[in-house]
Amino acid sequence: KQWYQRRVAITAGEPHPSLWISYKMFLLSLAVLFMAAPPAQPHTLARNMSHLVEEIEEFRKKLVGMPDDFFDVELDINLLVTQTNDTLIHDEATTFRKKIAGMPDELFDLELSINRLIEDTDDGEDTDDDTSCGVWHLGMNLNPADGHVMGYSTGWADSSSIGSDEQALTMDYLNRFVWTEPADYIAIVRHQHGVVDAVKVFAFKHWGLSLSHRFKDMDPGRMVVSEGGPLQEDVAEDAANLDDDPIFSVGGDLAFNWGYSLNGARVVMTGGHLSESDVNDDNTHGFGNSFACKPLTGDDLDVQWAHEISNIQDCPLPSCTNVQLQGTDHGIGSHLKSGPVYGNYAIFVSQ
Repeated sequence: KQWYQRRVAITAGEPHPSLWISYKMFLLSLAVLFMAAPPAQPHTLARNMSHLVEEIEEFRKKLVGMPDDFFDVELDINLLVTQTNDTLIHDEATTFRKKIAGMPDELFDLELSINRLIEDTDDGEDTDDDTSCGVWHLGMNLNPADGHVMGYSTGWADSSSIGSDEQALTMDYLNRFVWTEPADYIAIVRHQHGVVDAVKVFAFKHWGLSLSHRFKDMDPGRMVVSEGGPLQEDVAEDAANLDDDPIFSVGGDLAFNWGYSLNGARVVMTGGHLSESDVNDDNTHGFGNSFACKPLTGDDLDVQWAHEISNIQDCPLPSCTNVQLQGTDHGIGSHLKSGPVYGNYAIFVSQ
């Protein structure tokens, strides 16, 4: 009886207690931020709003899995109503689940709105802290030795979530919400399970487009997406393996969807070798690679030639058949050679 009453209460539209408490704390944070008080300095207000965005993001992450969990409750309710021929309770449960399913997207829209407020509030004055910077969101993490191959066709253009938030900086990871948000800046960070080795920050030439939009733009592809080189570049004193790192050993700008013949690389640096569009030399190297794909559509021709991270090198076919990779995340193609892992690579975006 208690089991039944608990589920009836939920179907009647009463939020789950833990959800309701979290939601009230969220509203309280909003009230504290915007209640009448002595006007804050612009950089202080920006910092407070940045903290609020982080709280909203944590709350949204908790909500993402709730519709699936609640679906199990629906199934249990359905077993009960089949004995009474009364579908009202089940219909109300379904309606409630659909409301929950839409909340993460609404909260994400709120995050973007607050981010825009941060930009509008910041007066551009130099401050001792870094509060004038935008809020950075983790869109992707690449671990070239976790058993999951992020080749040319996996994840980049379909905006499907990959991995879990708990392992976001230790395994392959894609946050589908961040992947579809407008991005004006991008940062690539090489790290050792969260400890930073090196970072490069770029401004996109064309603002307001998401990473999903940019990686879907494969025909004709071969887009140089930044200009003027990195806005910021920092390398730790003890960082190793920098001589052939695909991002940090060469200069230039970022290029996306670099297709050539039946090959492709999702992220490359213009300071490395960029093969001509009709040359089948297997000699452009970066993130998200394949030596047997349709680069204009993102389809694999042979998964054995997919590989996650390849180092900067001059190894053109047919004279060279020893392509040096990081880690073991690659197909069984005979030219692909496993190598040391230099670190995980995280991709952050900001407006």
